[in-house]
Amino acid sequence: MRSTIRCLAGLSMLLVLSGCSAPPPEVEREHGSVVVTQWNDSTELFLEYPHLVAGQATGNWAIHLTDMGDFKPIRSGTLTVRFMADTQVAQSFTIDDVARDGIFLLDPVIERPGVYRVELALESPQVSSLHVLPAVTVFATEAEAPHAEEADGGGIAFLKEQQWQIPFDVTPARQDSVQRTVTAPAEIVAPDGALVLVSAPVDGLAPADANRNAPSVGQAVRAGQLLVTLAPTTQEGGFAQIRAQADRLEREVARAERLLAAGAIPEKRLEEARHDLEVARAQAAALGAGEGDDFRLRLTSPIAGVVARRTFVPGGRVEAGEPLFTIVDPRTAWLRVQVPAGVAGSIPRDARATFTIAGSEEVHETGRLVSVSSVLDPQTRTVPTVFEIARGSRYTFGQLAQAAVPVGGSVTGVVIPNDAIIDDNGTPVAYVQAGGETFERRVLTLGASDGRRTTVIAGVQPGDLVVTIGGYQVRLASMSGNEFAGGHAH
Repeated sequence: MRSTIRCLAGLSMLLVLSGCSAPPPEVEREHGSVVVTQWNDSTELFLEYPHLVAGQATGNWAIHLTDMGDFKPIRSGTLTVRFMADTQVAQSFTIDDVARDGIFLLDPVIERPGVYRVELALESPQVSSLHVLPAVTVFATEAEAPHAEEADGGGIAFLKEQQWQIPFDVTPARQDSVQRTVTAPAEIVAPDGALVLVSAPVDGLAPADANRNAPSVGQAVRAGQLLVTLAPTTQEGGFAQIRAQADRLEREVARAERLLAAGAIPEKRLEEARHDLEVARAQAAALGAGEGDDFRLRLTSPIAGVVARRTFVPGGRVEAGEPLFTIVDPRTAWLRVQVPAGVAGSIPRDARATFTIAGSEEVHETGRLVSVSSVLDPQTRTVPTVFEIARGSRYTFGQLAQAAVPVGGSVTGVVIPNDAIIDDNGTPVAYVQAGGETFERRVLTLGASDGRRTTVIAGVQPGDLVVTIGGYQVRLASMSGNEFAGGHAH
């Protein structure tokens, strides 16, 4: 045994010294596989299958089916796979249910070589669907079947299992037209008459007992509802003096009416007394005087709305001119846009703008165009342009926004949704689905936008499937060495 080992070692050394080498052992090459991605109106098919050899089981077909309605996996159903030779069914296989959400497994053995049309018919509670593979080759021998090639590593791997676990959607880029718009800063403001300040007309106190139930911030009030009761303090020409003068003049008028009836004074004296009383009453009403003889001032809401601000404290002192309440009508709001002066004159009269609130990516649409100012703002050198918006409870007066305002005409080109555009450190990019689990990062050159869709001068072509929901997760997959989900586990 030892002599045999010594002989082998000597032979090896001889081969090395003579510059010869033993022939390498023959490596068995694996069969190649086919990857198919196909979309229809109902489902997306992503299929991996090895090349078929007649009469042999060559391994699983991993058939991934995604519901195009919500981009979630098909969770149950029956899949029928028919191998068609011309118009006849050569062989048929039925898979009774998914092996795992979204995945049907099949190991077909096809008896005869040839080129088949393969139909995959799905019947599921979620959706019914048919996919057709026009040419699937079954080879006569293993030697004829193509062997596996090294993967080129191109693209970003983002597995179906990853896509199914997150909100995900793709949309085809289209040749279309978008309105020409200009982007400008904006602010949500109250319409004229929809915001009022209720101020103290005189110095005084806000008695605690009378203001215990005064409306608070956020509380709805109706027009004419009592807001605050004030006890005016003594001052020259103050409320108490005006109210006292009105009471005295009422008595004076009553006395003059009696004297006139007795013939003791001329009618002119009564007319003068009545005039003085009207003036005194008007002064008292201007200060907010109401019914009662307690010399307190009662301020009411001039409009129906919601209390946006309340500054007085029951039991505290107020000064003349001090704002006590801010009342707003929440039913509508205005979007005031600072439009560049050069394009303000091009805004169509029936224009509708789109806008996003600072800190949010949700796109909102305005109502009618209210006005385009004819006066340039001297600070911003822009033209204030106002649109009406349905407010509800989504916006707050004073919020900042970014608006896209139509300025007439349209631009035609390759169009994608704005949701597909990602700001990658200042560079606009989109992620395009090149295959079921393969994506590409495309740098974009952008054109005109209407606030919801944007024309793309370079980066995508019509028909490219751009990711509109889930793009940031695809980006994470590209940054993590394509191992985001740990690969398949079929």
